[in-house]
Amino acid sequence: MKGWSKVPLVALAGLLLGCGNDEAADGTGGGGAGNWGGGERKEAALPVKTEAVTKGEITRFIETHSRLEAERWVEVVSRAQGLAQRLAAEEGDQVRAGQILVQLEKEELLLQMEQAKVAVSQAQSTFERTQTLHERQLVSQEEFENARNQQENTAVALREAQLRLDYADIRAPIDGVVMMRNVERGDLVRTNDAVFVVADLEPLQARIRVPEKRMSQLRPQQAARITVDPVPGRVFSGTVRMISPGVDPTSGTVKVTVDVPPEGVLRPGMFATVRIVTDSRQDALIIPKKALLLETDEDDVFVVRDGRAERIRIELGYTDGDRVQVMSGLEVGDEVITVGQEGLKDNAPVRIVGGGE
Repeated sequence: MKGWSKVPLVALAGLLLGCGNDEAADGTGGGGAGNWGGGERKEAALPVKTEAVTKGEITRFIETHSRLEAERWVEVVSRAQGLAQRLAAEEGDQVRAGQILVQLEKEELLLQMEQAKVAVSQAQSTFERTQTLHERQLVSQEEFENARNQQENTAVALREAQLRLDYADIRAPIDGVVMMRNVERGDLVRTNDAVFVVADLEPLQARIRVPEKRMSQLRPQQAARITVDPVPGRVFSGTVRMISPGVDPTSGTVKVTVDVPPEGVLRPGMFATVRIVTDSRQDALIIPKKALLLETDEDDVFVVRDGRAERIRIELGYTDGDRVQVMSGLEVGDEVITVGQEGLKDNAPVRIVGGGE
């Protein structure tokens, strides 16, 4: 009986072993049987975003900040006294040199003008009579000279009256825009009161300071690019107008004046970022700055090739904002990883998502 009882146990063990091998071969068995068979797990592809290497222009520049200013800012001062009778311009108006801005009352000035004319007429008659008598030696030389002086004095007084009358029309001294009006109709305007401010806004100017070590990179008529916060995303063109011949010993900087056409948008007082272009390279290989790896001091990027991330050492050229120039290591059309490269391993499988494909 003992020998007979061993037969079913051996057969049962063989049957179980055979079933286990079939499941492993078919791949339908449990996880443990598959691992025992030596099978490899497929690595999951990591999602990344990419941008293609492009060709374009890239520049080197000096960047600084400044408030935009009017080229000329003129306070219009009254040269006469009187009540403001008529306002002929408002803030924001374009005016021409010589255009009337405000008129003062002229009644009193007109009376003074008439009085001066009467005085001139009387002095002229007196001089003519005295001259005739002097020629006949009936008056002294002194009387003749007094009459002549009186005639000249009244002529001067007439010109002064005419000038005061002219000054009652307060005019724009330059072409420009009315920036401020400091007078209301009916106000008493006194001599030397500033009644208007007129500014020449064509062009605006940015007066900046550049370190003396970079002054050799500057020259008149250099291109400049200007951005302002109130108009995000737009770049305005400017031109270097003047470079100061001296260096400020306190700050070690050189004053540079940049002309900036307002283009109907820019205003005096705006805070601007000014970039003076010192060099430009055409047909440069360009990638986004965010593609650069930050883990090391080297300049590396990841490029997607055959579904895997390949780490590439590159040489950089100019940096222009969020773009950088690549001198070597990449070609046009290479897809550099811009999102998802942090912690990525070389030769890791990746899949491109979003608009990078």
